[in-house]
Order: sequence, then C-alpha cells, then structure tokens
Amino acid sequence: MGEIPFEQSYAIKDLGNELEKLMRKINGLNLPLYDENFALICELQIDMPQNKHEEEFIKRKTKDFLRNALDTHFLFALPKTDEILLFLGFDRNRYENRTYRNMLREVFCKLQREIRTLTSHFKLVVGVSSSIKGEFSFKKAYTEAHVAKEVGKRIYKEETLTFYDDLGIYKFLRFVDREDILKDESIRCIYEYDKKHNTNLLETLEVFMDNNGSIKKTAEKTFMHPNTIKYRLNKIKELAGEDILKDESKRFYYYLLTKAIRLILD
Repeated sequence: MGEIPFEQSYAIKDLGNELEKLMRKINGLNLPLYDENFALICELQIDMPQNKHEEEFIKRKTKDFLRNALDTHFLFALPKTDEILLFLGFDRNRYENRTYRNMLREVFCKLQREIRTLTSHFKLVVGVSSSIKGEFSFKKAYTEAHVAKEVGKRIYKEETLTFYDDLGIYKFLRFVDREDILKDESIRCIYEYDKKHNTNLLETLEVFMDNNGSIKKTAEKTFMHPNTIKYRLNKIKELAGEDILKDESKRFYYYLLTKAIRLILD
C-alpha cells in the first residue's frame, strides 16, 4: 500500500453538508483495500468548558497516539473539529490469532486511559462501521460509524468503542421519533413517573423482558432483592393501567418501546 498521510488538507468545514464531496475525493484516491476495511469516527467529549490550550493539547495527543498505534492500518484519516474520521484496513492472515475487534478495543482502551491521566474532563467515544465490501461504499461506512457512535453514547454509556454490527435492533429503532414513542399512554406514564421520582422503572421493565420474565435474573442483573423487583413490577402495572407483562400480543410491542425510549432519554 502506498503511503497515505495521517491528515489530508481538505478544506471541509462541515462534514455533514459536504459528505458527498468528501466521499468523491476519497473514492478518487483509489485507495487499496485490505481483507477487512472499516470506517471509524472518534469523538472527544468535553464534560465542562476548558481553556483552548488544554483542549488543543488533548486533541493533538489523541492524534499522535492514533498515528503511532495504527500506523500500519491506516487507509485514510481526516480531522473534523472534535472528531477524527478514519478508514482502516486489516489483513486476515496477520490477525488470525487476534481479531481486529480485540486490537481496536486494546488501542482505544489504552488511549482512554492516557487521556484520563492528563485530564478528567475529556472522554473518548468511537463508532466503527461494518466491513467495507467495495470501493463505492465509503459513504455507507461513514454513516454506519456515525450511527454506532451516537447510539453508543446513549445506550452503552460506559463503553468507549461501539461496533455497528453490535447494535442489533437499534439499527432500526434509531429512526423512531420521540413523539411517536411517547404517544403510547402506558409507556408515557412510566416515563413521566421515572422523570419525576428518579425511579428507573423503565430500566427494570427492560431488564425483566430481556430475561424472559425471570424475577430472579432481573434481580441479579440490577443488583436488587427479588422482592424489590416484584414491587417495581407491580408499580409498572399500576402506572400502565393494564398487565403489560402477561399479554403476549403486547409484550413484544412494549419490549421494542423500552429499547427505543433509551435513545431519547435526557
């Protein structure tokens, strides 16, 4: 593979509005593809405003770290304000004993630790696309990486790295509108009760459904006593106005809503 700089000097101020233009430029580079090729979007989240000098220092350290850690895997990289867009390639033969996923997790976990040694106000969030199968699918890969990053921030809050292939049903639920979810009176009542009393009943309902209605497993997953789970489930029934836990025709519907509502939680 020919040498491709870590940063390209494209004058693109807003990647969202210029995505088509950017993708044409990337395609025009005729980049060689590896066995497995992925888009990654890395975002540095700032918990509280810092001085510009510290912010630029952290960004520079992040890019230097990635340049050194992923030097042999780069296809292309483009900085964008608080985000870095990367296209990476991996050789299957070289990584037969250690998958690209494990390699990326190690890299970004180490980077997250390095950032935390410098400051506690920055957090790294990364989205990874599915594998690029053809030279004209860069736009699709970028979109998938962006979706993985945004959903990961909402759903997998403790994770640094989110793979698009791991999103499951959230690949589709991201299209659901906030107002559509809250049109359901039962879910809205539980949602509003949670907001007012800080009770997380929706989380209990989701875990309960995730574990096929097992109170014991729900208690284990939520680190609560089984009697507490029973009380919370009774409260859910009271708020929902019906036994949403036993009606098989509605259980899957409410299961989807408990997943979808996590994307809109404040």
